[in-house]
Amino acid sequence: MPASTTSPAGLRDLLRFALALLAASPHLRRSLYAWLTVGLVLSEAFTISLAILHDHDAILALAVSALGWWAFVSLFLAGGTPLLRTPDGTRIDHYGLPNGLTAIRAWLVFPLILCATLSLPGSLGLYLWCSVGGSAGMLDFVDGYIARRFGPVTALGKAFDPAMDAVFFAMAGVGSWLLGIAPGWLAVGILIRYLGPLVATPFIFLAGKRPELVHTVWGRRNTAAIGLVLFILMLVRLWGGPVNTVGLILALPILVPTLVLHSVALLRRTADAPRAA
Repeated sequence: MPASTTSPAGLRDLLRFALALLAASPHLRRSLYAWLTVGLVLSEAFTISLAILHDHDAILALAVSALGWWAFVSLFLAGGTPLLRTPDGTRIDHYGLPNGLTAIRAWLVFPLILCATLSLPGSLGLYLWCSVGGSAGMLDFVDGYIARRFGPVTALGKAFDPAMDAVFFAMAGVGSWLLGIAPGWLAVGILIRYLGPLVATPFIFLAGKRPELVHTVWGRRNTAAIGLVLFILMLVRLWGGPVNTVGLILALPILVPTLVLHSVALLRRTADAPRAA
C-alpha cells in the first residue's frame, strides 16, 4: 500500500484506509456486518415498540430517526477500522466482542432517551429505563473486563470506548433528570463532565496539540462512581425515596474528588502532548 494509506493523517485518509482494509478482508467485512445488523435490529425493534405504545402516527418518524442514529454510530465503528491493532502494532481482522458491546451501548442511546421523553402507559418509561438502561450502562464495565481478560485490546477500543461513554452517560444524566431519578444539578454536572472534553478536543487539535484520546485512570473511576450513584438513585426513585437528599450525600464525597483528579490528569496530558508536525 502507499505510504498515505498505511499512515492515515486526517479524517479523509482514515476513511479511505478503512475502506481499503474492509475491501481487502472478507472476514473483517463479515465481522462489521454482523455488529451493524445487531445494532440495527436492537435499536429499531426497541424504538418501534416504544412508538407503538406512544402513538402509531409517530412510528415512521421515530423509526427513521433511529436509523439515522444507527448510521451515525456505525460510521464511527467502520471509520475506526484502521485502529484495529493491538498495543504491539499487530493488525486484527475482526472487531471483537469489546468493541461490539461498546457500539451496542451507543446504539441504544436513542431508544433509551425516548423512554424518558415519550408518553408511555403508567410508569413503563421508568421501568424500561431502569431495566434496559441499567443493563446497557453495565456494558461499560463488561466490555473493558472482556478486553483485558480475553482480548482483543485495540487502539480502536481505547478511543471508541471513552467517546461512547461520553455520549451514553450524557444521555443518562439528562434522562435520569427527566424521569426524576437525578436532581437537575447532578444532571448538569454529568453533562459538563462528558461533553466538556468532547467540545474542547477540536480546539486542542486546532492549537496543534495531539493528546492521546483514551481514558485516564481517574476518568474510569469517576465513570464507575457516576454509574454507582445513578444506580442507587434509580433504586431510591423506584422506592419513592428522597432523591435530592441521597444525591447530595453521595455526589460530594464520591464524584467530586474523582472528577477533580480526572480533570488534573486531562490538563497534564494536554500540556505534555506533542505538537503536530
